[in-house]
Amino acid sequence: MAKKEEKRPNEISEVVGFWLDEIHAAKEREKDFRKEGQRVLDIYSGRKHKSTPFNILYSNTETLLPALFSQVPRPVVQRRFKDEDPLGKSAATAAQRALEFMLDTNVEGYETFEEGMQSATLDALLPGRGITSVKYDANIAEVGGASEADAPTPMKTSELVCVDTKSWNRVYFGYAKKWSKVPWMAYEEYVDIDEASRLFGEDIASKVTFTDEEKDDDKNKDDDDKGKRKTALIYQIWDREGGKDGKNKIRYVSPHYKDGYLKVEDDPLGLTGFFNCPKPIQFLKKSNDLNPVALYLQYENQAEELNTLTLRIAKIAKAIKARGVYDTELGDDIANIMKADDNELVPADKSSSLAAEKGLQNAIWFMPIEQLMNVLRELYVAREQCKQVIYEITGIADILRGASKASETLGAQEIKERWGGLRLKRLQREVQRYARDMLRMMLEIAASKFSEDTWAKMTGLPFVTSQQRQQLEMLQQAAQISGQPIDPQTQAQLQAPVWGKVLELLKNDLQRAYRIDIETNSTVEPEAVEDQKNIAELLTALGQYLNGVGPLVAKGVMPFGAAQSMLLAISRRFRFGMEIEDYIKQMKAPPPEDDGKAEQAKMQMEQQSHQMDMQMKQADGQQKAQEFQMKLQAEQIKAQTAQLQAESERQRIMLEMEQSREEHMMRMAEIRSKHEVNMATGRMKMEQMKKKESHASL
Repeated sequence: MAKKEEKRPNEISEVVGFWLDEIHAAKEREKDFRKEGQRVLDIYSGRKHKSTPFNILYSNTETLLPALFSQVPRPVVQRRFKDEDPLGKSAATAAQRALEFMLDTNVEGYETFEEGMQSATLDALLPGRGITSVKYDANIAEVGGASEADAPTPMKTSELVCVDTKSWNRVYFGYAKKWSKVPWMAYEEYVDIDEASRLFGEDIASKVTFTDEEKDDDKNKDDDDKGKRKTALIYQIWDREGGKDGKNKIRYVSPHYKDGYLKVEDDPLGLTGFFNCPKPIQFLKKSNDLNPVALYLQYENQAEELNTLTLRIAKIAKAIKARGVYDTELGDDIANIMKADDNELVPADKSSSLAAEKGLQNAIWFMPIEQLMNVLRELYVAREQCKQVIYEITGIADILRGASKASETLGAQEIKERWGGLRLKRLQREVQRYARDMLRMMLEIAASKFSEDTWAKMTGLPFVTSQQRQQLEMLQQAAQISGQPIDPQTQAQLQAPVWGKVLELLKNDLQRAYRIDIETNSTVEPEAVEDQKNIAELLTALGQYLNGVGPLVAKGVMPFGAAQSMLLAISRRFRFGMEIEDYIKQMKAPPPEDDGKAEQAKMQMEQQSHQMDMQMKQADGQQKAQEFQMKLQAEQIKAQTAQLQAESERQRIMLEMEQSREEHMMRMAEIRSKHEVNMATGRMKMEQMKKKESHASL
């Protein structure tokens, strides 16, 4: 929008004046929406219970809310094309685990995903638009700094991506007819001096005017942001188009700071669409118009009629009571009769005998209430018809409300459920789309902001960080140089995915969109059921065709090319037929069948071959048996020969021993004879010597 040329009062700077004019124009465009939205909320919360005795808005909302969002969706991240892609599979697994954690962080002080979705869905059902932003939060601690030379280093101790529900009437949008063309969006906030000092610094915060009561005419009367604090109105503007300083800037302006921007930041999240929230959830769709409308306005006239009928029913029911007049001559008899208990008789006063003679029915007259009863019945019928008209408009069938009649058949209930389900599916798809967009934004922020260590701790996957991979590669090189084998654990870690490559894929917008698909179970399950149905139908069609045509092709009745062309034509009619088309084209014609003679000859040849094999095996067995017998006989001969040789050797040894004994005996006899000869010779010599001695003495 063009910037206004007139100067704003109080000497506000040009940039502040421009953005205040833009926000004021946005408020004017949605003036009716904010007014009607607040009125609808008042009706829903019971603030207008006197004028709305039958709160059909509360009833319908409490019926639709659990039907649209009743539980936290389960993220489903998978490869877009179901082919071999190890890196894509690893990225999908890591992304799904990260989203499952972020949906249930259980961290105190942060809004849960379930709370954000419930608030957005309720705002869409009541005022007409629900908005939930996504934010990144990290705790940073100073590490090091033990000495003066060693300066402390900031380090992230924890990281988290969470949702932040925005109030439906404190978000403003630049003029556009489509969400993709929205140039800017702004969040309205009230901050005190401490928060302003933290956000903008003490120097700028000291120049902001903080007041007890805001003079802003657009401020909601029900807002109570300040309490007893002094606050200032701040607009956080996400400017997508930008100005002289570039695109994708976050600008802070305030009507209580006239010098210019409070602060200007570059894009902190780096999201694909820049804005930190998905397309707002709106159930009433309009072409080329982003202004929301409350669903209640579609049946407000019928709701007012319903309230009018309810008020009349209450008044007529109040008017239906026993009232009448009686003859004064009856005295206290009438009062005593009205106070009497069951089966109790009340004596009449003598003074009332004249009145009794006229007949008691002529002395008493009751107010006629038959007409009021008829009117009351007709009002009940009219109210039920009015409710049915509201159900026709909103699409809430009795079966969705858990109400039914005993006279209704099962078919009638199924028709109601099917009819109500068709009207409800569009609203459910809008909630599913919003949840899916939220998950995609949360994953995109986590991929660009979280460190590898955070991803490893958050998912628990056995991937290795880039630093660990470098260390493993150094160990591998050292092992190759030394010639030593690598241990199995190191080898397994070398084969594991690397967090750096996984996060590189998740950070790249195009690669992430090309290779993985981020959905929820509510958006994937209908498609999975449809895929299973299509596959079953394709297999059934192919099976029937092949069973009928296969024998004709095998017998040569139908050419293989014609059958193949018909098979291709059938497969192309199904969703998954394209995936098997190339394989069908590669099919080859089967060999033609004969009259059976070849098969008979083949069987005969096989029998002859079998008989020859048996004969050869039998002959071989006989030969082996003969060889074994001959070998056994040779072994026996060899054993007998060995035995004879042993006996001969024994006899030789015995003979030698006998000869040796005889030789010994002969030697002993010879020695003995020699000894005897020597002894005889010695004796003869002794005798000769004695003789000589005797002669000598003589």
